[in-house]
Amino acid sequence: MHYGLKIGLGTDSSHLFIQSKDDALKQYSSNMSAVGVQTILTTNPKIQNWPKNMLFNLDERIEALRYDRKKDDEIDESTTLSREKKDELKLDLRRRRLNYIDRLHLTHQSIYGKDPARQRLIHFWANHFTIGGAGRPEDFTIGDVIQNVIGRGIDGYFTELAYDVTRHPAMLSYLDNVYSVGERSERARKAKKNQQIGLNDNLAREVMELHVTSPSIGYTENDIREAAKILSGWGDIFDNPKTIRNFKNEQINDFHESYFKSKAEPGKKIVLGKEYPPGKEALRLWIEDLAASEDAAKFLSGKLCIHFIADNPTKTDFDYVLSAWLDSKGHLPTVHNAVLERATLSTQPKIQWPMTWLFSVLRSSQANLVQGIDELHKELMGMRGEYRIETLLEEIGQDFWSKRQPDGYSLFAADWISPEHFERRMRLAAMIHDHGKPLRKSDELIDLFQFSSSTRALIKKGKTSRQRFVLTVCCSEFMGA
Repeated sequence: MHYGLKIGLGTDSSHLFIQSKDDALKQYSSNMSAVGVQTILTTNPKIQNWPKNMLFNLDERIEALRYDRKKDDEIDESTTLSREKKDELKLDLRRRRLNYIDRLHLTHQSIYGKDPARQRLIHFWANHFTIGGAGRPEDFTIGDVIQNVIGRGIDGYFTELAYDVTRHPAMLSYLDNVYSVGERSERARKAKKNQQIGLNDNLAREVMELHVTSPSIGYTENDIREAAKILSGWGDIFDNPKTIRNFKNEQINDFHESYFKSKAEPGKKIVLGKEYPPGKEALRLWIEDLAASEDAAKFLSGKLCIHFIADNPTKTDFDYVLSAWLDSKGHLPTVHNAVLERATLSTQPKIQWPMTWLFSVLRSSQANLVQGIDELHKELMGMRGEYRIETLLEEIGQDFWSKRQPDGYSLFAADWISPEHFERRMRLAAMIHDHGKPLRKSDELIDLFQFSSSTRALIKKGKTSRQRFVLTVCCSEFMGA
């Protein structure tokens, strides 16, 4: 498998290859400006900076989230609108949610951006800190986690990244921490008799099981409960008009700091034998202790090796990355550098994620299949369905905005090489050839990726340009099988 495919997305925006670790490192260490294309309904789409009015900070996202909830409630409560009209208005409102823009933003960076190796890191960590969509709060806030928290956090220490993701409104909403109330808190004492008040341990469990450490650290159910007490107070229902006064009452103006003292469990907490004080600082201290553990280093180093090197990385590969993690105390640029070094030397196969494969095909062939910025909301005005990115990602079976399990998409090849998944890739490859108008066809791709003579012979059996293109991008050397 070509190195640029293994750790990047085939080519950069100039369509030059990532051929060495140094090429990738340049992309790791620089945070490129977001780019995109305005329209694909032209023979030569021009890559330009992503529109500033389509980049949103967290305050703007929460404001849009609350507006969406308000309009949705108004439609529901209307006594003059027919059911058909209500459904039509709700569908239009849903299409205006920020997840459509954010999904296109991620896709355009992957296809047209100058930092495909860095984008691969962002994809890895976005999957690791899974925030499944299919819900109003996440539809508006997942993009902020990917673009801002992870996009910037991979330049620092894992501890800070884990802390920032854990307290983000998207994660607090997704894992129901917004409903968690300390049983001895002020909010619990003032609750009405018919109100259900109590701790929710979803986020506490996932932090210890999936996000920072794994079950190998030896936590108990009591540790989970104590951790849930630390997390109580973090978050409230961000879009419900009835809760807006809660934010005002606690003078919360920064949604990254959505800690409600009135909901927090008072007193000390003890997790894995360590005592934590009352108050918001306990969360940072707890995350720091988990992230500093050798269990966390082994767990996270292993995941990076599996994703970028091989399903069964060698002990040498794993030990090298683990050593970099421990020596640097989880400094992500140092760890990522170590992963690159081992990926450079590895000759083991590593099949690409379906999403990674799709972006690699589009970049490498210089096809323009994904809708442009101007086409984002024009699907009812002649835009064909195959150009909509949400349709393409749904077809390929991997979309960060879809509803999924907290452990994210599998890193292992066995889960992506079924006949059904292979058929999907072939179907999309044919669509890219027919509708994406790739500038690079089969023969040029074969030379660029330096395919073996046996693979070349197989591809040449294709009788048409379309068949040869499908065989090229679905062969084992391109997919990494």
